[in-house]
Amino acid sequence: MRTEGLFVVTGCLFLMVSCGRSPQAYLEKGNSFFTAGKYDEAALNYRKAVGKDPRFGEAYYRLGLTALKLKDPSEAYKALSSAVDMLPQRADIKVTLANLLLPAYMADKRRPVRYYNQLTKLSGDLLAQNPRSYDGLRIKGTLAWLDGHLKDAAELFGKADAAQPGQPELIAVWAHVLFLDGQNQEGERLANQLVASHKDFGKIYDVLYQHYTSENRLADAENILKTKAGNNPGNADYAVQLAAFYASDGKREKMLAALQPLTDPRLFPDGHLKIGDFYASRQDWPEAFREYQAGVQANPQQRLTYLKRVADVWLQQGKGEEASGIVREILREQPDNEAAQAVNASIQLKTGRRENIDAAVKVLQNLVAKSPENALWRFNLGRALMISGDLNGAQIQLQEALKRRPSFLPPRLALAEVSRLKHDYPHTLSYANEILAVKPDYKPGRVLKAAGLIGLHRYTEARSELADLEQQSPADRQVQFQLAVLDVSQKKFSAAEVRLQKLSSESNSDPSILAALADVYQAENRPDKALEMLDAELKKSPDSTLLRGLLADTALRCARYDLALQQYQRLAVRGMRSAHLQERIGTVYELKGNLNQAVASFQAAKDLAPRDPTVLIALADAERLAGHKLDAIASYRSALALDPDNANAMNHLAYLLVDDDAKVEEARSLVERALRKMPKQPDFEDTLGLIYLKTNLKEAALQLFKALTHKYPQNALFRYHYSLALFQSGEKDSARTQLEAALSLNPPEDVRKGIQATLAKIPQ
Repeated sequence: MRTEGLFVVTGCLFLMVSCGRSPQAYLEKGNSFFTAGKYDEAALNYRKAVGKDPRFGEAYYRLGLTALKLKDPSEAYKALSSAVDMLPQRADIKVTLANLLLPAYMADKRRPVRYYNQLTKLSGDLLAQNPRSYDGLRIKGTLAWLDGHLKDAAELFGKADAAQPGQPELIAVWAHVLFLDGQNQEGERLANQLVASHKDFGKIYDVLYQHYTSENRLADAENILKTKAGNNPGNADYAVQLAAFYASDGKREKMLAALQPLTDPRLFPDGHLKIGDFYASRQDWPEAFREYQAGVQANPQQRLTYLKRVADVWLQQGKGEEASGIVREILREQPDNEAAQAVNASIQLKTGRRENIDAAVKVLQNLVAKSPENALWRFNLGRALMISGDLNGAQIQLQEALKRRPSFLPPRLALAEVSRLKHDYPHTLSYANEILAVKPDYKPGRVLKAAGLIGLHRYTEARSELADLEQQSPADRQVQFQLAVLDVSQKKFSAAEVRLQKLSSESNSDPSILAALADVYQAENRPDKALEMLDAELKKSPDSTLLRGLLADTALRCARYDLALQQYQRLAVRGMRSAHLQERIGTVYELKGNLNQAVASFQAAKDLAPRDPTVLIALADAERLAGHKLDAIASYRSALALDPDNANAMNHLAYLLVDDDAKVEEARSLVERALRKMPKQPDFEDTLGLIYLKTNLKEAALQLFKALTHKYPQNALFRYHYSLALFQSGEKDSARTQLEAALSLNPPEDVRKGIQATLAKIPQ
């Protein structure tokens, strides 16, 4: 009994001590965990400290530092902001918060006003406490640079350097700003001084290299890369950078000499891996394969690492069978190996079976979720989404892959293809030119360049490019296909049909060839022939989602909306979950006039791709047409948050905001931005005219609507708006004339109602 009593007393004492632990005690315990690198435990104790004392600024600060260690910027931002509020005299907390915000502000092209204001305040506070604050001057100088005030920025960086001399990060940015401002001599002096004193600071070499190449001083550009590699002989990446410079300039011997140091296994145990990756990035598969195989021999303990690379080389050449044998070997030894899972998923894509494609997408999505910084996983997911038909999702993943590995060529190639499929030809050409800048004779890059030129109606250039390729490889199917596309574009339909039918007879229902043939038949005003051909091909391969999608797309272009809807819905019933598919279904419903169903389908697309601005704009357009004004406003705002330069979305949002007195200035700002993006766009000018009417600028509205009506006499909406301006200016007879003319043009129902309501206000 005494023992039991002792346990009870001890337990009570423990509870009393626990319940009575002070915020300071939790802080100190958290600090111990932080010092030991146990950040999750540290964060838990800091949260307990602020739970005990919600005004405990030091605990918030430590919680912010811990969140940074845990790579949780959102949590860090909240904690550090609270710490700044509670400890306003602590300059170190302000600097930590600013160092978190500044890279985020610089990376966001929208330049969020909230971040800008906060950084401005933080730098101002630091300078108020200490006019020579290094960090205050540095932050203020960076904001001036981003605002385009280069001289102010350079002056502020100079003052920061005087306060804390010789900081490499500052000098690199300072030199860059001086170059932008044309102060080349001073910029080079600073940069070269830093190279001499900090030979291992790679960024300053890159600043000089960028400057030299922009000035076309290629000898100086070469020398700075040689200096970078020579000053840092143990850094393999610098040697590879120099090799890439020589490769892009066609200097193979110098390229090989730059790579030579990496072949010494004593200095670079993973040298074969680095060299192999270099060749793979340039699509030089034989050399990449040779280096990876050499790595297997030289480093048997890293055999699986090299085998994964070999499998990926096979896979990127479309040789799935060769890759699958290696993957099976890897998975036998390491069933949970993520790289092998990714390669295996990519092999499954080659089968073309819907269930395999869906399974591959799921595997790759899981891998990306686990390792979001892995560029290869994102690239493979992008390819999988391309094959599944989700071009928007594919584009997002491929762009993310490029952000993480800017020198990675395969995502650029895939992005060029996605752009071509989306008829975004400026980007097709841009990506192709980026590829050819690295590898000038790369045939797939040249073919895509020709495709971009065709899409941009630059037919003479495209014909020249393709003729050269045809001379080199007369039987190349991609070259012949693009020549057929060019023939179609130049209305040489007979020549195109001959080429395409020959290609079709050599292929097994290749959807791209069938799509081009369908385009020929449509151009020749034979839509039934196109649909009959595709229907016959689909009967041969009824499980082909690509053929069914092609039949649906062709039916949509031929205005056979019921057939298009039937085929899209069959894809959906078969389990195809794609934002692109739901967007197409929504488009059909919209064209059929079923706006509520269109909104529902676009909403389903949004649920599948919530960060795709194309989907959000389609949803907003349908909501606007269906009269769901508030929903449309919210959707346009969401789209512009993701795609702030979309002029059409700006205009539509402005149009919806015109009638709200509190939002009319926002509407004006939006449409003026839209017009700067797309000058003289009549719909945008129409919106601006309505804003003039709303803000009582009658004369400006009259002049604008008069010009629009004169230029577009068959546009009932412009005449209607012109009549409103005339009516408000007291010119009622002229207003009636314009209203009657607008009615005669058979306007949409909503415009007709507006015209009739205005006519009723004008006495006979």
